Amino acid sequence: MSLVAARRHALANGLVAIVRPNRSTRSVALRLMLRAGSAFDPQGAAGTAHLAARILDRGAGGIPGSRLAEEFDALGISWDARSRLDSLDLTIRCLSRHLPFALERLHLLASAPDFPAAEVDGERARIVTEIGERDQDTAAQADDLLSAGLFPAGHPYREPLPGTRASVESLTRDRLALFHKERCGPDGAVLGLAGDFDEKDAVQRIRRIFEPWGASGRGGAKPAAGAADRLRLPRAPALERASIVRKPIEGKTQADVAWGFTPEVERLGTELQAVMVMNTVLGDFGMGGRIGRSVREEAGLAYHASSYVWCGLTAGPIVVRAGVAPEGVKKAIALTRKTVREYIRRGPLPREMEDAKQALSAAIPRRFETNLGAAALLADSEFQGLGFDFADRAAALIARVDRPAAHAAARRYLTPDRSVLVVTGPDIPEKDLR
Repeated sequence: MSLVAARRHALANGLVAIVRPNRSTRSVALRLMLRAGSAFDPQGAAGTAHLAARILDRGAGGIPGSRLAEEFDALGISWDARSRLDSLDLTIRCLSRHLPFALERLHLLASAPDFPAAEVDGERARIVTEIGERDQDTAAQADDLLSAGLFPAGHPYREPLPGTRASVESLTRDRLALFHKERCGPDGAVLGLAGDFDEKDAVQRIRRIFEPWGASGRGGAKPAAGAADRLRLPRAPALERASIVRKPIEGKTQADVAWGFTPEVERLGTELQAVMVMNTVLGDFGMGGRIGRSVREEAGLAYHASSYVWCGLTAGPIVVRAGVAPEGVKKAIALTRKTVREYIRRGPLPREMEDAKQALSAAIPRRFETNLGAAALLADSEFQGLGFDFADRAAALIARVDRPAAHAAARRYLTPDRSVLVVTGPDIPEKDLR
């Protein structure tokens, strides 16, 4: 029996709709993903997608933002827009009887935002304030410095998603409108729809409402070269050595540690499932896998310690993260390095493999327990090039990962000698980090 239970409908303008009826509820969730995340910010204008997402609902198609908000409130419609690394995501949740109206408004907000100048000015100021606060956030600074260390200048994954103070202050209403015109079109976009609706009727409405989008260059970018082009972002060169980056932040009582390996994990690569199993054993299981167990539970050196796989439309790294009291940083880093190197040398144990594969397989059905979870997963799988039906295939792919494959993934993708170690917070001498 299919877990996905959805169908794929391709529109002539390049938009793909993934629809999953679920008549057991009286609600519907919609997730529209545009190929306009922070990775597509114009050069020197980091934060463009972030600011654009924040003000999409401040006016669209000549309808003031106040009226849009009143309409949504009156009908109990939940709305959200946010930029991610590769996508700008628009989300609506509503009662099923309001689906026709929700589709109309979703199209309007995606295709014809007004970007009122006064709203741009106000939101830009708020984001600049948030960036100032972010400068004092040890976790955020660790993330930003790690990206800057792993990816070279000009790479789409290098700059912080909210932008910098200088880049955001340079953004104007006209620059946002140009970004929207060039990036926020239907080609490469994916609409996920899950909930209580008749599929035939929903697809007809989607075609009627969304298919004119992008015609003759109206309402967003013209269709691009096709799927291969949509999924192409430059790959970062492999790191050549291990480096250490420190950023003391006055007044902090916790250090944040981020250790990233050379960015080589491909989301569409044949080894992805082996990497996921390998990383689940390393630092993404229970309280943090081996790293969490050794550094946090047994040694008591960290508030949290885990690892994750970070990749999108191009290759990314495996990252180890930890929050550590200043007096424990030296020991925590030494123990983390020892744990990783031992893991590279010996690989996962049979019992660890079994637990990791069970955990990964069990996590997939849980995403379908809500309409929003289903719409988001279906849209994301299609957007990333995995195929909307990836969830139906994932369990079998995970089951086929054996211990030699997971061990080979550890040897290939965990690269202590080609890595970036970032420590933010209290001023800790570099000699204690080596």
